[in-house]
Amino acid sequence: MPDRRHLLLLGGGHAHVEVLRQFGQRPLPGWRVSLLTREEMSPYSGMLPGVIAGLYQPAQALIDMPALTARCGVELLLDRCTGIDARAGLVRRAGGAAVAWDLLSIDTGATPDTNRTPGAAEHALPLKPIDALLPRMESITAAARPGQHIVVVGGGAAGFEVACALAVRLPASVTLVAGASGLLAGFPARLRRHAARALAGHGVALSEGRNVARIAPGEAHLEGGPMLPASAIIWATGAAAAPWLAETGLARDPRGFLRVDSCLRAEGHSTIFAAGDVASLPEPLPKAGVFAVRQGPVLAANLRAVAMGETPQPYVPQRDYLRLLSLADGRALGTRNGLVFGGRWVWWLKDRIDRRFMGRYQH
Repeated sequence: MPDRRHLLLLGGGHAHVEVLRQFGQRPLPGWRVSLLTREEMSPYSGMLPGVIAGLYQPAQALIDMPALTARCGVELLLDRCTGIDARAGLVRRAGGAAVAWDLLSIDTGATPDTNRTPGAAEHALPLKPIDALLPRMESITAAARPGQHIVVVGGGAAGFEVACALAVRLPASVTLVAGASGLLAGFPARLRRHAARALAGHGVALSEGRNVARIAPGEAHLEGGPMLPASAIIWATGAAAAPWLAETGLARDPRGFLRVDSCLRAEGHSTIFAAGDVASLPEPLPKAGVFAVRQGPVLAANLRAVAMGETPQPYVPQRDYLRLLSLADGRALGTRNGLVFGGRWVWWLKDRIDRRFMGRYQH
C-alpha cells in the first residue's frame, strides 16, 4: 500500500532486534517498517568471548536478520548507511538510492577507537565490527602455536574476557595490556582482585600503568616502556563514534555520539530516535550491551506512540546492573549492588541469560 507511512530502522543492534520482535507480534497499523543494515548476521556481543573460547559455535551468537525480518513482516535492506539528511527525511546508502522515511530509529552501534594510537587501525584486529572479527579470529586460532605471543589491548570487560578466552583456547602466550586505568576500572576492588588472580591462573601476563603508544607489524610499543612482540594484536579499547555521524547535522556529544533526550529522541527532532552505543543520553551511560538490550522495549513503545500521535515515555536506566564476566573455563565472575561473586553457578547464570536473549530472535 503506497499510502502507508514508513518507519525506517537503521542498524541491526540489540535494541532494534527487540523492536522487530515486538512489531512482528503487533504490527503498526498504517505503517510499513524497513530495516537497513550492512550485517546479514547480527552478532550478540555478550556471547563473543564464549565463541572465541570455543564454548559456543559462531551461529549460536548470531541473529539471522533475513529470517527475523521475514518472520516480523519487515523489509530488509542489506546495505551500508553513508549519511542522513534529516531535513529531507532521507538516509543515503552505499549500494542504492536514498531511502525516504517518516519516522527514523538509529541503532548502528560504535566503531573501534583505533585512531588515537598510531598503527592500531593498520596492524591491530578490533573487536568490532564482530562480523568482520570472527573470520580473522578463526585464522588466528588455526595458526596459533606454542611460543607465539598474542597481545590484547584494553583492560575493560571485553578485553578481560577475550584474554581469558584466548588463553584457555590457544597454545600461544597471551598478554593483556590494561593501560593507565588498570584492569576493570570502575568495577569493585574485590572483583578486580579476583580477575587478576584468574588471569594469572590462565597464564595471562597483565600489564598495567602504561598505555600503548604505537603499533607496528608484530609489535606493540608501550609508553616509556618495553616493546611487546605479537603475532596478533587484539584491540579491545573503548568505542568511538562512526565518522559519518558528523555529516548528519544531528546534535552530537563531545565524543561524536548522537545526543538524545530521556525518551531516546534525537535532540531537536521529534521523528528521529537513537539507542544503544550510538546514542548519548543527558546522563551518559557506559557503552555496554546491557543498556541497548534494556532500551529495546522502551524504544519500541516510543516509536509506536509517536507513530500513533501519542506521547513517548522516558527511558530510566538502572542505577546498578548485573555485570557478569566469563572466565572461559566454565566459571564466571559477577557483581551487582556492591556484591561480588564467582564460580560455576555464575557461568550457568550468564549462559542462561545469554541463551534466553538469543532464543527470542533465533526461533
